Amino acid sequence: MNLFWKKTFGKLQATDKFEKQEEELMLAYKRYCDIEASEQLKEYTQLFHLIKAADFKEKKKTLQNRKFKDTQEYRDFRKYEKLHNSRDLKHYYQVLQSPALAEFLAFKQSSEYEKLGNPKEVKADALLQKMKAYEKSKDYKNYIRFHGAFVVSEYEKLKEHVSKPEFIEAKSFWENKHRWQGTQECRTEQRYYELQKTPDISFYESTNPKIFGRLFEWELSFSDEFMTLDLDATKWQHGYYHRSKNLKRIYSFANEKQGNTAGKNVFTDNCCLKIRVIPEPYEGIAWHPQKGFINKQFAFTSGTVNAGDVFQQTHGLFKAKIRIMGANNLNHAFWLGTDGKLPHINVFNYNAGSLEVGSYEASLSKVASNKEIIKGIAATDYYIYSLEWTPTELIWRINNVEVFRQTNNVPKQALFPAFSSFISEKSAGGQGHIEVGWVRIYKRKA
Repeated sequence: MNLFWKKTFGKLQATDKFEKQEEELMLAYKRYCDIEASEQLKEYTQLFHLIKAADFKEKKKTLQNRKFKDTQEYRDFRKYEKLHNSRDLKHYYQVLQSPALAEFLAFKQSSEYEKLGNPKEVKADALLQKMKAYEKSKDYKNYIRFHGAFVVSEYEKLKEHVSKPEFIEAKSFWENKHRWQGTQECRTEQRYYELQKTPDISFYESTNPKIFGRLFEWELSFSDEFMTLDLDATKWQHGYYHRSKNLKRIYSFANEKQGNTAGKNVFTDNCCLKIRVIPEPYEGIAWHPQKGFINKQFAFTSGTVNAGDVFQQTHGLFKAKIRIMGANNLNHAFWLGTDGKLPHINVFNYNAGSLEVGSYEASLSKVASNKEIIKGIAATDYYIYSLEWTPTELIWRINNVEVFRQTNNVPKQALFPAFSSFISEKSAGGQGHIEVGWVRIYKRKA
């Protein structure tokens, strides 16, 4: 595949720009996920459902628009005021407290009260005359009118009712034209809008989760940014992986010109992984398909690292930021392998001047290869090489541009990541190295 025109017209973005966008997207995604799991968003969501509910809106309108005269408190208080200000009722309570009424009521209980019906006895007795005059008075008639009447009972009940603290509070509340501002509902609504204006909630609300695309589907399962002075031994081992740790791991192949060392050619430099091919004499072990392990004199040294002891995965997204430096007739690779020779997947393979991606799989006693040669870009520039491995296909991308897709012979077993630099027997060799800025591997979320 030729990427020249895609690069020329911007469909293949420059790596620094693409990586910056990817990092910004990842940071935004992490922030989005953190907010989504936060107590703040939980509270905000609860408040949203609360204040958007029909009953809340209805109550808000009632609290804001209802007039005091439309309330039961207004009706009760107006009725109380009307009775309280009644001249006749006031007169009744004045009479009720008067000594004259008390004297007459006491007289009424005595045997002398019967004499009030005898005009002669009344005429002859000053006290009877006084009591007779009071019996005919407006005060006593007012007393008789109201004493035991429903209106007095109602007034007493209303008087008690309007004097209770809860009535006074309710009356004061409904009289206040700005009553809404003092309600719990208003405070609830204000809290909702306060949260809505916070940076996190504002970001969450304004972010369309569709921009994260497949990020929702993946979670990081293995990574190394190579920000250490030495290779992280908890993730990587030198040489080739074998299930049995008793088997040799540090060796080369008989058809290669470099001897692989146990880490002497591997560096991290606190910035990236480098595997260097160095012209120098070296006696090491090589694997020969007929002879087995043999000693061999090499004119070059190099190295291989793998994560087989600590990490193997079936399916996922495998990504690394890679470039090569130095002689262009060397071989450098980012590959996925297993305990045996096959299957083998090259996520990145620089083959002595040719940039390739592809895979190898045993098929009908033969080795089935699927590969694509990539043209139009320089492997000496940093690019982000990725492989998406699903149960049905392998998809290679460079800076997120698809360059190859394979649907046959898709591996079904777990593979581990590895990096290596070597010299084929047909190459004159030279000095150079692979640089890996980082490696990140993802698996689909359950």
